[in-house]
Amino acid sequence: MIYRFEAFELDTARVELRESGVPRPVERQVFALLALLVENRERLVSKDEILEKVWDGRIVSEAALSSRVKPARQALGDDGKSQRFIKTVHRQGF
Repeated sequence: MIYRFEAFELDTARVELRESGVPRPVERQVFALLALLVENRERLVSKDEILEKVWDGRIVSEAALSSRVKPARQALGDDGKSQRFIKTVHRQGF
């Protein structure tokens, strides 16, 4: 499946993020996070759901989640202030 938004394409079959057709390298977990958020774009994705699906149920800290959200935002030219693509809902999810 290919999801298109603005200049980006998220290709889940190729596990590839592209901007204007040019591949943007991202770590596997960052890609998994982006895919989860795009596939569920119509609803809030809880932190617990992200931890469960991206880390396959392994117990990790919220710092681990932050360490994947930041590069996901950077790959999209987003940041914690503008939150153009990935919006944080305080204490709930994204």
